[in-house]
Amino acid sequence: MPPQSHPHPSDPTKKSRAQPASAELVLSALKFGVGAISPAQKRFNQLLSQSETLAKKIEDSRALADAHRQVAGRTLAPLEQERNGLMRQMALWLDARLQRKGLSAKQKNIATEILCDLACVLASTGDQAMRALYDTYSEMTLDEAQRADAADIKMFMEDMLGEPMGGDDAAFESLDDLMRASMARMQKAAAAEEAAHADRQNKGKKSAAQLKSEAKAGALFKDATGALRTIYRQLVSALHPDRETDHAEQLRKTALMKEANAAYEKRDLLALLQLQWRAELIHAGQLASLPKEKLAALTALLKDRVKVLTEELDTLEQQMVCEFNLPMFGPFSAAALRRHLKDSELNLRSEITLMKQDLLVVQDDARFKRWLREQQKISQDDFDPFGDSDPSDPFHLFR
Repeated sequence: MPPQSHPHPSDPTKKSRAQPASAELVLSALKFGVGAISPAQKRFNQLLSQSETLAKKIEDSRALADAHRQVAGRTLAPLEQERNGLMRQMALWLDARLQRKGLSAKQKNIATEILCDLACVLASTGDQAMRALYDTYSEMTLDEAQRADAADIKMFMEDMLGEPMGGDDAAFESLDDLMRASMARMQKAAAAEEAAHADRQNKGKKSAAQLKSEAKAGALFKDATGALRTIYRQLVSALHPDRETDHAEQLRKTALMKEANAAYEKRDLLALLQLQWRAELIHAGQLASLPKEKLAALTALLKDRVKVLTEELDTLEQQMVCEFNLPMFGPFSAAALRRHLKDSELNLRSEITLMKQDLLVVQDDARFKRWLREQQKISQDDFDPFGDSDPSDPFHLFR
């Protein structure tokens, strides 16, 4: 895409500096006209819009999650702190009560289990005193218990994958480390299976049509890479900060060059075209004169970029669903986050009310012993053989 003449040959970015163009304006300028356009040009327009829509949705989703974290922090953090304080009071009270006589062996076991559950949750927040309290009452230290849990899950994952994870001597310090390693191994296995499938297909004798299609795809990828490189080189030539004597302009061009480098690395054609338009290296309507082969190459780049952005958006939304405990197959939206915030606040307030009641109940020894029996029954009723209960939920710790 050769650069066109512009009214400021000494500074091709002067217009963008004076009047920065909005993304919508740039996108409109890069599209083919709405009149009689070819199917190839229509497809280019569609991919251009799709790419911009996906990029905007990713940006909006990140901004929405950041805003929600701030609101949730202001709303939920004080409640979580109060809840944790009540859990700590109960753990310390149980510790003190276990030092005195009057409890049967069974009652001591129930109280010790509740104390360890509470101390484990609080230790995960960085409370070293609770970690020490857990280690005092548990048969194994918290570190040993976490390593044992990781070893059990490691064995399960190895049975599922059919191969060892890092050899027999591999040890994982935390469940997070183990899950990351498990995901990496499953992804590696899936990639290996896909490669093996492709290899099996390639070993078969290919038809003339298959060979022609592969040759066409290879040539298109080569053309697309060449077009991307040409656009990038034009931007480097126009925006290189070392050629600028004005300090402020040098800083501005340095920032633009960073944008260009990042876009080139991601093969983001739309971002590079937008930078070209801002630098007046192309103008509205110029794409209409592109040769058919060049248009096909740019369309292939946009198609690949749409695929990458679609996957990025899906991954981001899955991460947000997990982080905010949203319904697995529900939408990630402002409404879903508002519901999450409201439900979380109601649950925390309910937990706090019950904990305050329990702290009053246990002060009387007779009521305390009845409370222990109730906790044992709740624990048995809540038993989940698949381990789906949330270990940080105070409802399953004491009521």
